[in-house]
Amino acid sequence: MNNKKIEKRVIQLYEKLELSNEIKLPEKDAAQLIRDGAHIIFQLDTHNHFIYLNPAWETTTGLPVAKVVKHSLLNFVHEQDHDYLRKKLQLIRTSASKHSFHTECRLKVNNTQIIHVEMQLIYSPENNKAQHVMGIMVDISKHKIFLENLILSNKRLSWALSGANDGYWDWNMETNYVYYSSRWKAMLGYSDHELLSPSLKTWEKLVNPEDKSRVLKLVDDYVTGRKDKFETEFKMKHKGGHWVTVLSRASLARDNSGTLIYPKRLIGTHVDLTERKQSELQLKIQNIALEAAANAIMITDTAATIEWINPAFTELTGYRRHEAVGMNVKDLMNSGQQNELFYKDMWQTISSKKVWKGEIINKKKDGALYHEHMTITPVTNESDEICYYIAIKEDISQRKASEKEILDLAFYDALTKLPNRRLFLDRLRHTVTACQRNKTYNALLFIDLDNFKFLNDTHGHDAGDALLIEAAKRITSCIRETDTVARLGGDEFVVMLEQLGSDDSHAMNITTQIAESILSRLHQEYRVNNIRHRGSSSIGICMFSDQYSKADDILKWADKAMYEAKCAGRNTLRFFDPHMQQELERRTQLEKELWIAVDKHQFRLHYQLLINQSQQIVGAEALLRWQHPDKGIVGPNEFLSLIENNGYIIPIGDWIIDEGIRQLQFWQQHDTLKSLTLSLNISAVQFQESGFVQKLKRKIEQSQIDHSRLILELTESSLINHIDDTVKKINELRTLGIRLSIDDFGTGYSSLSYLKRFKLAQLKIERMFVRDILTDQDDLTLVKTIINMGKNLGLDVVAEGVENQQQFEILKNAGCAKFQGYWINKPIPGEQITALVTSKHQQHVH
Repeated sequence: MNNKKIEKRVIQLYEKLELSNEIKLPEKDAAQLIRDGAHIIFQLDTHNHFIYLNPAWETTTGLPVAKVVKHSLLNFVHEQDHDYLRKKLQLIRTSASKHSFHTECRLKVNNTQIIHVEMQLIYSPENNKAQHVMGIMVDISKHKIFLENLILSNKRLSWALSGANDGYWDWNMETNYVYYSSRWKAMLGYSDHELLSPSLKTWEKLVNPEDKSRVLKLVDDYVTGRKDKFETEFKMKHKGGHWVTVLSRASLARDNSGTLIYPKRLIGTHVDLTERKQSELQLKIQNIALEAAANAIMITDTAATIEWINPAFTELTGYRRHEAVGMNVKDLMNSGQQNELFYKDMWQTISSKKVWKGEIINKKKDGALYHEHMTITPVTNESDEICYYIAIKEDISQRKASEKEILDLAFYDALTKLPNRRLFLDRLRHTVTACQRNKTYNALLFIDLDNFKFLNDTHGHDAGDALLIEAAKRITSCIRETDTVARLGGDEFVVMLEQLGSDDSHAMNITTQIAESILSRLHQEYRVNNIRHRGSSSIGICMFSDQYSKADDILKWADKAMYEAKCAGRNTLRFFDPHMQQELERRTQLEKELWIAVDKHQFRLHYQLLINQSQQIVGAEALLRWQHPDKGIVGPNEFLSLIENNGYIIPIGDWIIDEGIRQLQFWQQHDTLKSLTLSLNISAVQFQESGFVQKLKRKIEQSQIDHSRLILELTESSLINHIDDTVKKINELRTLGIRLSIDDFGTGYSSLSYLKRFKLAQLKIERMFVRDILTDQDDLTLVKTIINMGKNLGLDVVAEGVENQQQFEILKNAGCAKFQGYWINKPIPGEQITALVTSKHQQHVH
């Protein structure tokens, strides 16, 4: 309400009214205004008692006018407003001229209801000896509530903007007056008290000239309805001189009904995007760097599922982004070249939030393997929990190839790809050191190709190189996986045989076999560059255990032995050790004599009897002997390994079967002998021959013997090699009614599983276990265990090597079924067995 208008109207009314105990009617319009007005009009006496109230009082307060008149105004004013209002009333009465006073106060009409009023007090000393005060009250309670709500809303808006760190502005588009909040100013480096003009000119002065017209155009488009919202980014000048990027959003002010408020106002906020823009730019730069990085980069989650790769990853592995993302790294790239321990160590490292670095072989999309150096870095969130892993991969395949090439040049022969002298001597030194600890035998073979220089000079270096390559392959084919072959240079090769055991004779046998195999292979015809060439070699051998401490000495002694082999006529071998050289010469001579023995039928079968628990003769075992013209009877221990290695075992084995069948056929023609069984020893080489069963079947059919009396004795090594073929052959033999026995049980693998699988009929206890059963409790326990096991499996158990009555009795009491040994008889020719059995006629031997 306009206070001046009210004041003027009240004065006019005051001048027209005669103030007394009785109210006289004023002019018609004045009276109607007083009576029907919405505002309370009142008059106070000198004691501030009401002497007049219009009906608006009762309408506003609900209190009857008659009950209020003559009561003090202060009786209806809130206690907290008493003093202030009393002083104002006193002050207004002391004025010498007309005076008015405007204030607000609270009417307290009852214990609970408070009415906020705006009060205008008017005092004029003219014609007012009674010092009456006239006043008007306007009920502003609703307005007060509205203002309080508005203030609260403004506070909430201020709090929200402050919390959001947004600047606030309010533009009166009619006057161009603009309110700028403290935060709006702070964004640009100004304090709240700095004199910034509250007008649009301030914005126009600070906005980037390049943005100004564009932003104002967007404002116009929004205000005129061409766009449904205003939202844009632009730059403003900071007090410090740099540019601040802001995001501005605004709306036209509207009332609750959605109607535009007049004057038209555009109200909005500014959000400082500078840091976000810098972060976005930084991220963009980083992303460009990642995309353009030469190294492959991969990001995975904590389960190693790929979430992102860069183009270099595709170039390295062949996997495109849509093929790799969502796949597990292990499923996609695992080459199988690293073991579980490798990956366990990797995961332990990165799971503990540490960076892992290392080299790894992975697999490309096309299956090709490649080397890479990889760095895996864990990424943690605000809770310090791992959420991602970043892997940076560098392809080091070329470097590895170069390293290998350098290594090959340094340690390998470029022509044959074998270790060179440097690498070989290093390995030899390690072996010599190991010999000092484990006392095992090893051997060094020094090989020189005979007449190589003649081929090289005659047919050129290309032919010579081709022959060296082929010779290297042939030598390598003759050695074991644990052995080493190297090229020292020219036509000289060396072979190191390791872990030959602690027995010198056994070590020499293995060495000789391998050396002779190399001699044989190198003596075979070569075909190089359309040239046919038959070469030979000379091999010098130095056996060594812990007697030598220098590798160079061993190489020197082997070299010396090689020259002795050349002096002996080439295509031969020589041992440096005199004793072993003598043994080699003996074996060589023996081998030559074996050729003669085969041609001149110098082999014989001797027979050792088997008895049962009643000491009755129940069978015999055929044992091979060599009837040497000068040395007499030679046992198999002297020549068996030779005939097995040089191929004689097949024809000699066939002769044993023929001779055994002939002997069994003879026995079965005599009543006193026909119940005897005959056991024949079959070597592993002979048993593994492809036509063994068919050949045996033909021999049996031709002889028409009772083959149920024929027993074939096999060693454990015969059974475990080529198991499926062995099972097939055993089943075929069992179908023919031929029984099989396992010889020397306990000296090989002694597996219970193959006893069950092979369905054998007999088990023979090795003599070494029987020998000491009278004095060695462990041997006795072992023998009893074997007997019980055999009986439980339904096997006929035979004890070999029984040498006295006490052994017989112990074995008998333990449940052994049959017995064989020198106590029964020494091996004798077949005709003596016939005479012995016939004379006893099934009587006890002793």
